[in-house]
Amino acid sequence: MHRYITSRIFFLLPTLWGVVTAVFLVIHLIPGDPVEAMLGETAMAAEKEALRHELGLDRPILAQYGVYLAGLARGDLGDSIATRRPVFAEIAARWPATVELAVAALLLAAITAVPLGVLAAARRGGALDSATLFFSLIGAAVPSFWLGPLLIIVFSIGLAWLPVSGRDGAASIILPAVTLGAGMAAILLRLTRSAVLEAAADDYVRAARARGLPERMVYLKHALGNALLPVVTVMGLQLGALLSGAVITETIFSWPGVGRLMIEAIEKRDYPVVQGCVLNIALCYVFVNFAVDIFYAWLDPRIRLER
Repeated sequence: MHRYITSRIFFLLPTLWGVVTAVFLVIHLIPGDPVEAMLGETAMAAEKEALRHELGLDRPILAQYGVYLAGLARGDLGDSIATRRPVFAEIAARWPATVELAVAALLLAAITAVPLGVLAAARRGGALDSATLFFSLIGAAVPSFWLGPLLIIVFSIGLAWLPVSGRDGAASIILPAVTLGAGMAAILLRLTRSAVLEAAADDYVRAARARGLPERMVYLKHALGNALLPVVTVMGLQLGALLSGAVITETIFSWPGVGRLMIEAIEKRDYPVVQGCVLNIALCYVFVNFAVDIFYAWLDPRIRLER
């Protein structure tokens, strides 16, 4: 396991360098003048030059890249133009809200989808199987920008059970978590059902049945263990997406997370914050995928033994 982790770290380092470089190039080489986008076409030339000098955009591209890497090594992402605070501090202040929402949505999806997926597989072709497949199809098809306002209308405005928006108390996270977790639960449910059915056809599951084990133990103890491998992979990818900031959901519910910060920075034309948020999104995917690889190898020893 130690050798496997070392090899994954060895591949992680060039991946990080590639992600950092890609973010820098995307932000700096896309068509258009970011200074003009931030100040507007009516701004005076002196104002544009002052901001360009403040952001370091008047330097050669390689010099900007060197300053960018040196700043990242110190944890310096620059300063926000709107608030004059460090970009790292701006993102760090929004991270707890994003992590809270992401974990709540992931737990909701996992607690709902995995047991229902196992039950649907155990009762393949029955009423429960048909019902779960039907609702998973609806959950996957309904977009969050429609589900979120619908939940607000029903549970906040109509029934007055839950807050409309904001992050104030435990009740305020319920609607955003359901909005995010519904689509994820639909995907995990169908994946769990398919994976359990595939595992149930293997020889070791048939051998467990032949030993007279109850059907419940056959599915929970023998089939589910191997079926969890693809489910864990998809959950990891989904967690990376959630940690990067669920832009639409955070905007609908005024949730003060990283996704909403990026939208606010785009509206204010706050170039350094936008760059920092994009980098945060990319690094979230990289590190979550790394963690999933390690967990995957822990679940299935065959993976680490192949290295």
